[in-house]
This record gives sequence, C-alpha cells and structure tokens, in this order.
Amino acid sequence: MKKSGKGKRPAKASASGGTASGESSQDANAKQPKGEVAAKECDCNVKNNNVMELATKKELTTKKGPITQKEPKTKDELTTTKELTTKEELTTKKEPITKDELTTTKELTTKEELTTTKDPKSKEDPKTQSEPDKNIESSPSSMTAIEKLRRFCFIGSTDTPVYATPTLGVDRGVESSVPFLVKLCSEVGETELVECLSSLLGKGPNAEHLPRFDEPLLVLAVFLSTQGDEEKRKLVRNKFPDLIAGDRELLLFVQLVKRVQKRLERKTPFSRTVRKAVLDWYGKQSLDRLLDLWSMGDGSQWSAHKDLLHKCHYSAVEFPPDITAALRLLSTHPKELSTWPSYLSPLVSVRSIIDGILKLRLLQDPKEALPLVQNLCLSSNNVPVLLFRDSKLAKFLMPHMSYDDLLDRWQRLSRHHHQVRPLMELLLDEKKLKAGNVHPVRLLLEDMHFRKPKKVGLISVGSKKPTFLYSAYETSFGLNKAVGRRLHITLNLEECYMSKYLTGRCRSLKYLDAVVALAFGYFHSDPKVTVQFWSDRSGQLKTLPWTKEMTLAEATACCEAQKVSKIKQSLMGILEKALADEKNTYDLFLVLVPSATRGNPEMSSKGLTALLDEYREKRSSNAKFIVVSLRQHHASMEYSSERNENLLELCSLDEHTPQLINAFARKKFY
Repeated sequence: MKKSGKGKRPAKASASGGTASGESSQDANAKQPKGEVAAKECDCNVKNNNVMELATKKELTTKKGPITQKEPKTKDELTTTKELTTKEELTTKKEPITKDELTTTKELTTKEELTTTKDPKSKEDPKTQSEPDKNIESSPSSMTAIEKLRRFCFIGSTDTPVYATPTLGVDRGVESSVPFLVKLCSEVGETELVECLSSLLGKGPNAEHLPRFDEPLLVLAVFLSTQGDEEKRKLVRNKFPDLIAGDRELLLFVQLVKRVQKRLERKTPFSRTVRKAVLDWYGKQSLDRLLDLWSMGDGSQWSAHKDLLHKCHYSAVEFPPDITAALRLLSTHPKELSTWPSYLSPLVSVRSIIDGILKLRLLQDPKEALPLVQNLCLSSNNVPVLLFRDSKLAKFLMPHMSYDDLLDRWQRLSRHHHQVRPLMELLLDEKKLKAGNVHPVRLLLEDMHFRKPKKVGLISVGSKKPTFLYSAYETSFGLNKAVGRRLHITLNLEECYMSKYLTGRCRSLKYLDAVVALAFGYFHSDPKVTVQFWSDRSGQLKTLPWTKEMTLAEATACCEAQKVSKIKQSLMGILEKALADEKNTYDLFLVLVPSATRGNPEMSSKGLTALLDEYREKRSSNAKFIVVSLRQHHASMEYSSERNENLLELCSLDEHTPQLINAFARKKFY
C-alpha cells in the first residue's frame, strides 16, 4: 500500500504499534494513528466497502486525540475495550476527579491539583484515581469546619489540639482568634452551628463538660457580626434567647461583640442583628425570670443593663407593660427604686418582695439582715456578700449553699474567724463533695492560692502549715465521678523534678504534688486504671505499686521511694508496648511529664499518630492520647491542622484540666 508524504509523519507510531502486512484489517485500523488514516483516504482507492466503513468509524473515534501512548499490551484487550477506554479518557480530561471537593484549605487544594497534573497515570487510569478519593470520603479523621469550631469552644484553638492558659481576658487573645473564626463561620451552615452551640450553651447536654462560656460566646458573636446572609443570621438570632442562660452570659457576650467590632474596625459597638438578638432575649424572658435576675447578688449590674438597653433602643420596641416595668427595675439604681417611682406600678403585686430586697441591699448593719432573709425565704444568691459578716446569717445560709458556691466565697468567709469552723465542716462534708463532683486538682489549686507567698517588704512569706482546705483536698479522692474508660497513666518520676515547682500561675505548686493530684485522683475514681512510670534509661515501663487503700501521703511517698535517677522518655514507646500487650486494652492514654518536647526529636506528631491509628484499628477504636506538659506553656510538637489525630496536649495545670480530660475522653470534641 502506498503512503503519501503526510503518511510518513506517524512512522514512529507505526513502528511501535502500526499496521503490519499479516494483520487483520480491524486490528490495523485500531492501531493506526489519525494522520495515517487520513493519508489512506486521500491517496488510495480502497475497493472494499467494509474497510472504508471501519476506517470512517476509526476517524470519528480518535477525533479527540491520539492514543498511541495508552495502548494496551495485547490486541484482544484493545479490540474489546477500545470504545469504553476512549469515553473514560474524554470524561477524565473534561472533569478530573480531584480532592478539591473534600478539602477546606486552598493550600492543600493547590498541591493536589499540581500532583494530578504532573502524574499522567492519574488521568488515564480511572481506578487509580477513584480509590484515594473513596478513602478520603470514608475517613472519619478529617476535620470539618464545625468540628474545628467545637474544638475552639473547649480549648480555644482551631488548628492544633493544644490547650494553654486562656487568653480571652486579654484583648490580643480575641484579636488573634477573630480572623480564623470569621473564616470557619463562613464555611459552616447555620443549622449545624445552632446545634453545636445549643449543646454547649444554656441547658445543653454538654454544658457540664464545658470549661467556660467565653469561647462559644465568642463564636456566636463573630457569626452574628460577620455573616453576610440575612436568612442565616435570622435563624441563629431566633435561637439566641435559648443559648443565653442568664444576664452574666448576656453581658459577657456583649463585651465580646464590642471587641470583635473593634477588631473589624467598625464604628458601632455592635451590629443591628446583635441589637435585635439582645432585645429578643429581654422580651422573651418571663416576668418571674426578670425579677429573679434582678434579685441576684447586690444589684451592682444595674448600670450595665441600663447602658445595654439604651444602646439597643429598647424604648422604640413595644413590650408588655409588666415586662417594661421589670426592665426599668433591672436598670435602675437601688436608691432610686426605694421611692417606688410611678413606672413600677405594673409590679404592685410583688411590691413587698421588691421593697424587702431593696431594704436588704441598703442595710448598714448586717445583724438586721437575718429577719428579712427568713421572712422573704431568700437564698444565699439573693444576699450581698458583705452581709455574711454576721455569724448568725452565715450559719443560716451556708448549709444550703452548693459546694461550688462555698468554693467561690470561701476566701471572703474565711476572713472572719467565727465562720471558719462551720465553713470547714461543710467543705469536709463527703456528701457535698460527691454531689459537687469536685476533682482534687481544683481543691489543690484553691489551697495553693490561699498559701501563695506574700511579700512583706523585700521578703516573700508563705504559710507551710496545712489548711482546712488541704484537708478537704485529702478527703476528696475517690468522691468525684469516674471517666468510665480504661485508663493507662504514665508518669515521669525523675528525682531531679521531684523538688521542682511548676511555672507560670502555678509556680508555688510542686511538680510531684501536681502529678499525684491528677494520677491518684483518676486511680481512685475509676475502676480500671493502670499507672506506670519510666524506670531507667532503656525506656522500660514499670507498674507503680499504688493501692486503693492508700492515703494521699502514702501515694506521694511511694512515688518518692522509686528513686528514678535518669530515664528515656519516649511517648511512642508507650503505644508500642501497649500494642504488644495482648492481655490489656485501653481507651485513654494519659501521660504526665514536665515537658513533652523531650523524647520527640522530630518535634512532630506523625509517628505518634501512626501508632495510635494502628492501636485504634487493632485494639480499641475509642483510644485517645493525652499529654500533660506540667512545666510548659506552649505546644511541644507540630500537629496536623486537617485531620483528627485523637491527640490532645494540655500545657501546665489549671482548674479546667480534669474537665478537659474527661470531655476529650468522652468524644465531646476532637
């Protein structure tokens, strides 16, 4: 068969897979390039009609591009799957399957697009391209925007699972958090955001696990202040009254909104949406609820309510007469209310109670308070703290106070010597301790603050004698609620750290006392706990001989008696030994060390995460790993910002540490 000058161009393709003299016409046309088919149509007079039809079909099939580089190895596979392969190639080129739809950051998307462009096999073979996508879709470890927001609500961090000392009390703490929260709030739906905040704020099921309300209220403030979709803002605004439990949370929310507005360089203190949300909250409170809010404490929040209502233009909103009178009551000075102004006339039915509380707040002699409290059946929350100087009033009210209220007021109450003994008896009451679910760590920190060294001239003087609060700390072990998980606790008991103190806010607390408070507390409260320590330089773990019958002093002495001189601190070694231990399975690994940077030379969580993933796959799917760096205030390694590694690092020690450990172990956040 003759070839034209144009037919010489695809000679290379013909050498590798071109038409041979002994081949069938179908195989020859299937392997011929587009240029060769065109040359045959122009220069040769083909008499066989079947060959001409086959050549025409070939030309139409290969119109989109040559396939010389994608030939199958055998002729049979080519003849049977040629049309299907061509369709898949065209589909792959037009709509490549990338990971862009599954990722939330532009940097990762760019990397994946570059990888897909450079690798020709990923475009040509649909099987090799779809398999990794399926793994990502089915992977439960990838972090979504709502999961990052939930993590922020617990530990104040979105990208890394690290909890340090809370900084929202400082302006730069809010300023550094706002940009990340604005981005995440724009990526989440209004429904899932409401579900997340409803479980944490107000009377939500997870409110007891939340360390404090600052972070979720900041998320709410950012969403209402920056969301551009009016319908989404309206849906969240309608749920606002259910999310704010009381006026304390309301006033905190308003302060956070002001700081967000300042960070966004806006002129107004808060947006129109926030004003409507605040007025909705006031308007949907019942009359009894507003009166109850007014009766709490000493009434010192009246000016904050007055300023808030004024800035929200509440006078332009039509409230029922009794609600309007209650709002005026809530935002007026007690001295002005004592004259019973005319705007309080809708509240005449409860005037006797209002007059009694006003008289109580304006009292000069605390001894006159007890008859008023008894006649009005008031609780400790309705009595100003200054009136507790009266011993009779204190003895009457303190037995009815919760353990949290006693801890909040014990410093004021302990200043009066005649109240120390009844207060001490209440704090040592095991029933109150158990009902309050107070972890020993909190009592240890309260005692530390009480005995904190005070400067007398140029000398710091601190009390070394045990206090009644320390006695309550010793009694509290085993009275708090169990985590309900199988725990493995690892301790660093090197002698060089035994006499050292923590740093930062807890610099008057010994390292050993902090270790025992955490580890011995969980050892007493949970039934399945294994406590081990690094015994030597080989990195071997040895079981600590604690027993349930031990006292706090005996448990501390047991740690000191181990005489550990030098160790090899290896976090990955804990999981390696746990994988080799076929008799025991754990759900939570808790590691208490001075600093987690030691024993991790790569300063990365990849090796630790790989071992934990293997342990979760083979042994326990609920396994979590928590590191407490007691003498450190920053992250000890680099963590992944895109996936859930089931790791948590807690820096230093505060009253929220046990609460965060429990919440993380129970999957309240990732």
